[in-house]
Amino acid sequence: MKILCVYYSWKGHTAKVAGQLADLLHVTPVRIEPAHESAMFVKAMKALLGMSSPIKPVKEDLSDIDVLVIASPVWAGKVPPYVNEYISRMSTCEGKRCYVLVEMGGSEPGKAVSHLKGCLRKKGMMFAGSTWAREKDVDADMVYDRLISFAETINGKKVVLL
Repeated sequence: MKILCVYYSWKGHTAKVAGQLADLLHVTPVRIEPAHESAMFVKAMKALLGMSSPIKPVKEDLSDIDVLVIASPVWAGKVPPYVNEYISRMSTCEGKRCYVLVEMGGSEPGKAVSHLKGCLRKKGMMFAGSTWAREKDVDADMVYDRLISFAETINGKKVVLL
């Protein structure tokens, strides 16, 4: 089974959990990068409005993967515009399983997960599950057990730690 783990991270928290999950899945995480940086106010407004923003080239043709994992921060209950742009660019993803990992400060994961679930289903993907992490728990290294459980869900087998 070939898994693609993509993520966007602004302050590094989502990168950290995406990297840990990717390690557990034995894959290399792929970063979604903005084509150019915008002021936080602009990024936040675009997120609140459900808009997209340009990103650098990244793997968008999913014909050679079986499972997609998207890791995203949550900004005021919404996903960043770069994640929206990535999903809009994805191709040949119909019928593939997808999972979502969201990381946030104080928001609740529900709205962001629901948004991502809807966007991925519109692309023809089969939403198979999600998990979340709080920024303070990422800082305190207190999310690893949750990531192990999530990796086992994705792989369908027990994770063996070396």
